[in-house]
Amino acid sequence: MPCMRTNLVLNDELLAEALRIHGGGSKRAVVEAALRTFVEVKTAERRRRSYRRRVRQLAERLQRIRLRESPSELLRADRDRLSSTTSRC
Repeated sequence: MPCMRTNLVLNDELLAEALRIHGGGSKRAVVEAALRTFVEVKTAERRRRSYRRRVRQLAERLQRIRLRESPSELLRADRDRLSSTTSRC
């Protein structure tokens, strides 16, 4: 993996807390773990926004669908059809 050398000015207390929580290791390891976590969180947020938008679009499309019969009538007919096929056995 290519590395990019950089200098960072970090809050000493925050870095010490991150090192403690990370369970030791180097400052580099802590910063890399923080960057990975940041990328994962932002990717998940983007995926959730996309999912919400797709669900909203689907709901809008479903509202435009008109059935010839009401859902209760469809369920009743389906239930009647199933009961008539099982009673023949």
